[in-house]
Amino acid sequence: MEQTKERVLNAIMARDTLVFIETVEELETLNDLKGIALGLEQSLISWNQVEGFKDETPEQGKKAMPPMNEPKSLPAMLTEIAEYAGNAIFVLHDVNLLMSDRIDPIDLASMIRNFKILKYQLKKTQKTVIIVDRGFHLPAELEDDFVFISRKRPDRATLMKILLDFVSTQHWEDRLSSDPKIRDLIVDASRGLTADQAKSSFVKAVINSGKLDEKAIKFLLDQKKQIIQRNSLLEYYDADTSIDSIGGLDILKDWLKKRKKAFTEEARAKALPEPKGMLVFGVPGGGKSLTAKAVSSMWQMPLLRFDIGRVFGQFVGQSESNMRDALNIAEAIAPCILWIDEMEKGFAGASGGHETTTRVLGNFLTWMQEKKSTVFVIATANDITKLPSEFIRKGRFDEMFFVSVPNMQERRKIFEIQLRKYKLNPENFNLQELSQNSNNFTGAEIEQAIIEAKFNAFDENREPTTKDIYNIMTAVSPIWRSFKATTETTEYKNIVSGAKLASPEDK
Repeated sequence: MEQTKERVLNAIMARDTLVFIETVEELETLNDLKGIALGLEQSLISWNQVEGFKDETPEQGKKAMPPMNEPKSLPAMLTEIAEYAGNAIFVLHDVNLLMSDRIDPIDLASMIRNFKILKYQLKKTQKTVIIVDRGFHLPAELEDDFVFISRKRPDRATLMKILLDFVSTQHWEDRLSSDPKIRDLIVDASRGLTADQAKSSFVKAVINSGKLDEKAIKFLLDQKKQIIQRNSLLEYYDADTSIDSIGGLDILKDWLKKRKKAFTEEARAKALPEPKGMLVFGVPGGGKSLTAKAVSSMWQMPLLRFDIGRVFGQFVGQSESNMRDALNIAEAIAPCILWIDEMEKGFAGASGGHETTTRVLGNFLTWMQEKKSTVFVIATANDITKLPSEFIRKGRFDEMFFVSVPNMQERRKIFEIQLRKYKLNPENFNLQELSQNSNNFTGAEIEQAIIEAKFNAFDENREPTTKDIYNIMTAVSPIWRSFKATTETTEYKNIVSGAKLASPEDK
């Protein structure tokens, strides 16, 4: 990526002798560094603990001198760099693993000091040390000694170049559709992949359908879904939930419908600000998660579910790195929807001053404030009082919605939708009686009552009745009875007063 190459070059020219490049594209990054070394007429030397010292200088460049020793450990390589007589760019791999909390404290302290000494020794030379790794997990003592550069996944323009270069290299020009719109869709289907993953997916698409045309688009989307789901933080959802499958929440649904066209060129021409996100909170089972899935279908955008709880790693810096990686994927796929479910479970520790949680939250809030890509954030929460105040302050999201239990009219609609979902005819049930006798039941609880009634009837070789569903409901206590106490606290009421109701109040 040109921006990464420019930042690395600037760091070298400014004699920032220690640089860390965070990337999932090790090979592509190395190719970028080869170009920089060639332009600076310097050797490029890579090192890892398995292969040791390796000359990576391109053919036209100034080849590296043979190493004085064959360094197989990180301390030995640092000594080799310090004593190396020529000018060179040294690329070190897998350093995170060699400087983790699992290393003997004495050895770790020695390596940290070696890096600090090396930093100032190299300023008098034309040598630069660049660590390339997936995440910035260095010991805290070294964080300020390195220039940090994040190399993001390829953007749309880069992916188009990768596609055209790839088919040219393979002599597959006749297999790529000549229609510019189809080519754009192929690139869109590849967004979020690394360069290597994109090339691999193009090959598989050709093997699968013979060509890179409109038939290959669905295949590429499936490939992307499989690859992204290898990332434990993100889950890729298909847009298969209609907004009409949600009973109630009419005010929330109307707000979403009015912003459907807000991401178009027409909206930008009229200076409409692009929506950035919303926070939906309230009773569990009220339809918050279902709404996130329905927005994806309504707006025709990919939906990524972000599991905040899995962000937090055991090593220093790992949590922040995980957060950046997940957000980088979302930005690469943009336009998309990033759904963060039950947010309070991930960020509750920030309220108590937990250092790592506070830093990760700060990184996320900064990203939300500064992001330029079209990533619409849907954050959902049950007990919003567990979230830190800076997360829910006015202006952080475009809007905050409070989801209470459905009113009677909404419950009737929910019964209709759920009965049809389970292949039951609503006309065979007394919807008026059911909606009247399901006060304080959520949509999820109504659905569960129908499922339970259907199981009972199926066991008796008959169809369920209104009485079956009624009996199930009278035998259980709705979650609202316990959750209501939470909403009646002064803190919760204050938050609700600054939010919109997702549904009209029950008359």
